[in-house]
Amino acid sequence: MRMVSKHADILRSVDRFGQLSSAHIQQLYFPTAKSRTSFARPAKQLVEEGFLVRMGQRQVRGHGKGSGPAVYQLGVAGWHYLGKRGKFRPRFTAVSEHRLRVADVFAQLCEREDRGEIKVQGYYCEPDTHRPLAGVTVRPDFFVELELTDKSELVSLWIEVDRDNESRLEIEKKIREYVAVFDGVRPGEIETVPSVLFLAETDIGLRNLQGYMHGKLGAYEHMFELMHIEGFADKVK
Repeated sequence: MRMVSKHADILRSVDRFGQLSSAHIQQLYFPTAKSRTSFARPAKQLVEEGFLVRMGQRQVRGHGKGSGPAVYQLGVAGWHYLGKRGKFRPRFTAVSEHRLRVADVFAQLCEREDRGEIKVQGYYCEPDTHRPLAGVTVRPDFFVELELTDKSELVSLWIEVDRDNESRLEIEKKIREYVAVFDGVRPGEIETVPSVLFLAETDIGLRNLQGYMHGKLGAYEHMFELMHIEGFADKVK
């Protein structure tokens, strides 16, 4: 197939997030298309020629039954096209709901950007979010820098997407690492130290996170925030 710039951008995004659903790709690259299947034809070609691999379908969340949109990740031809080094190895062997939820976070921010309320100045996904600071390595699921257009103010966030499946020990370890960074980061080690936003899937998950954080934030309580993942983007101020 003739690789046009939009197809190349899709490959880069799929590589960046690890996996994207057809709904994500539709929103990001075909936002004004009348047909919700406008990605179907290029998807078929990209898969047939090995640029993408179709991993299956996303599970419907909530009380719905059945399957959701198709899920894609980078294929061997896509790997070589992007000039990536080393031998190609599939990044995942099955649909990664965690990676898709991180993509949902970005999609929510893009919706708000489309309304002119924010500008996404930059973002990173794992493993590019991993950073050694103050003697520890923080590993947020997502990093984003936003401009709030009504205030001309920049907001930097390390985002943790909790799907209610991480243990208390894992969450508390992350909290200790972030507190260590806030407490010990040296001038010049990082330009701006982001705040930490934990996003929970459910009410129970939100309450659990509140309990895990209680008494552990010290003087840095203002650097942490908890929200439900659905609708969180409208609350970032």
